Amino acid sequence: MRLRVSLEAAEPVMIPINYQEYLTAIVYGLLDKSDADYARFLHDEGYPTDDGARRFKMFCFSWLRGRCSPAPPQMLRYAPGVIDWIIASPVEQFLQNIAIGLLASETLRVGPATLRIQAIDSLTPPQFFETMRFTCQSPIVASVRNERGTRYLRATDPGEFSQAVRTNLLRKHQVLHGKPPLDDRLEVRFDPAFIERDKYAGAKKVTAHGIDIIGVYAPFAVTGSAELIEVGYQCGFGEKNASGFGMIALT
Repeated sequence: MRLRVSLEAAEPVMIPINYQEYLTAIVYGLLDKSDADYARFLHDEGYPTDDGARRFKMFCFSWLRGRCSPAPPQMLRYAPGVIDWIIASPVEQFLQNIAIGLLASETLRVGPATLRIQAIDSLTPPQFFETMRFTCQSPIVASVRNERGTRYLRATDPGEFSQAVRTNLLRKHQVLHGKPPLDDRLEVRFDPAFIERDKYAGAKKVTAHGIDIIGVYAPFAVTGSAELIEVGYQCGFGEKNASGFGMIALT
């Protein structure tokens, strides 16, 4: 399920361009207002795979959606009006605690900006099919690791990118349902026309916690298991979902 938080800026506000870590902190702060033990569990531990090799937070969130423009140095200037923020998770306990935390709050502080909570809405999920088209509401991160370190994949690495996303979603499905999906196919294909005309070929670099992360921010089609697509829609596609990556929306 998804919650849309409508925030209001009464006047122009300035927010650091790499603000995603502020949103992550807000999520844990809202959870802490409702259930401090759950907030601590999710932050420190998360939901493990059967072999304990991976732990997932099982939530994702969008970037802020409002009228904004770049402003030096490394800031975004948001115009007065509504700024939407969407939080998603398949875990009922998470959503209940987030909702309670939001209802107990009048404002949210994103870096130096204080935004008033205007409304909180529950969004009805779509039907999931074997072929669907999406846009990114935050970049999708996929990577491979070797002795040299981490290499972030790009839209120009379609085979590797698809496989990395598929493997990640299979692990999330196993954590959520305790078993693999009946259909384990998944292929991600970024819009070739968009990739060709975009000067960065869909690549988006973001600095989070002092680390440069490269994701893909482009329209895409996904084909394969409707079960895996649903997991990606609710938990996030790719890696680092709890840090502000991998949220998608239907086109």
